[in-house]
Amino acid sequence: MNGVSLSLSASLEEVLTHLRLMGEGKLTNAAVLLFGRDPQRSFDLAVIKCAHYHGVEVAKPIPSLQVFGGTLFDQVDGAVDFVLSKLDRAVSSRETGPRAIVRYEIPEAAIAEIIVNAVAHRDYTSRAAVQVSIFADRVEVWNPGRLPRGLTPDQLAKPHSSEPGNPLLATPLYLAHFIESLGTGTLDVIRLCREAGLPAPVFEQRGGQFAVTLWRDWLTPGVLAGLALNDRQRQAVTHLKTAGRIGNTDYQRITGSTKKTASRDLEDLVEKGLTQKVGTTGRGVHYVLNQKGDKKGTNETSVDSSGNGDIKGTNETPERRSDAGERSGSRSAHE
Repeated sequence: MNGVSLSLSASLEEVLTHLRLMGEGKLTNAAVLLFGRDPQRSFDLAVIKCAHYHGVEVAKPIPSLQVFGGTLFDQVDGAVDFVLSKLDRAVSSRETGPRAIVRYEIPEAAIAEIIVNAVAHRDYTSRAAVQVSIFADRVEVWNPGRLPRGLTPDQLAKPHSSEPGNPLLATPLYLAHFIESLGTGTLDVIRLCREAGLPAPVFEQRGGQFAVTLWRDWLTPGVLAGLALNDRQRQAVTHLKTAGRIGNTDYQRITGSTKKTASRDLEDLVEKGLTQKVGTTGRGVHYVLNQKGDKKGTNETSVDSSGNGDIKGTNETPERRSDAGERSGSRSAHE
């Protein structure tokens, strides 16, 4: 049974005991979280709160908000489906096989890995829930807890030892294939994002919370900071991330600029490789964001090994603070 030395005829009690989820006839907290009929009766904040925002900042009213309870398996499934439902996706034709292949703008496996890690490594003594926030340019996953002592965010982007915050949760999640491998999850997420042409995820400790940011596009704060944009252009980029397009009249309305200034700023965004112009003359002319650093649809923009766009040789890439695989030092679900 997936590397666990038990007979297929083993009883439920024998399986739980072998996994250290039962002792002296009593279930552990980990067993309740994994398999209980109503885990929230004992752990009311052992849930995942998911929110979807149309812009790039937290703002009310929240367009979509959902709380996922039940077992940890139920929570992960619900949260992953929620995120995927808000992302752009591409469906291939059936020319290569009987089933169409669906590809999301952020790899599904990367999203699932980060959310699983959040519930597996969180601090269950905290009164905070796991939070998943979807913005126009990124997905953030926060869980209460800290990295194990001696493990820094930077080390998570390199091969490192596996130190799960809650090993009694991590092992069953691994055996159920919710975690593909122990100790390599963070590296897998980085690799998946790079293969999709996205910037490397950002991993950081924010006080008592561990946060992971998965980017939906290549225009991260680090990239934008190196482009010397004026305030009007920054407003336009924020609008583009939400609306997908902007015209000269839109630019004037959003920034309060004149038509001449709007035209100059918009052309400058094209020259910097951020946008491309659609149309030549008339009211239909508008601008859209370039995809993943492809300047004007050519190969003028280089892409380094991390998948970050090198805009005009600036090499401005987001700071990589850590990886999401090995997080919170909580031991509260062990007993």
